[in-house]
Amino acid sequence: MRLRVLVLAAGILCPASGFAEEFQFPTFLSGNKLLEACTPVQLPFCYGYVEGVADALQSTFSALHMQQHALFCLPQGVTSRQLVDIATNYLRDHPEQRHTVASANVALALANAFPCPR
Repeated sequence: MRLRVLVLAAGILCPASGFAEEFQFPTFLSGNKLLEACTPVQLPFCYGYVEGVADALQSTFSALHMQQHALFCLPQGVTSRQLVDIATNYLRDHPEQRHTVASANVALALANAFPCPR
């Protein structure tokens, strides 16, 4: 069930809007591209992307009344810098996953770092 929800969420998060085309963002952002944007200097795009994935997933589970199936549970006080550090470390530690969609990599990183109590 958790994998199915992750795949659904990754599909929702894949940036394919007219906004993305207007600003020439790729319609498929890989983990490789996200890691490039986040290292060695963390660009504003990096923060925006990671925060956007976290917000979108939390909002999706909340809107669907599926909090019990949430992929991760962010604790109070977690900072944007922490989220970016966690995502970046995950991408560095899992090069075999970097060719896949960045939003799924971010979701897995956050799920490993902040599992929900079951």
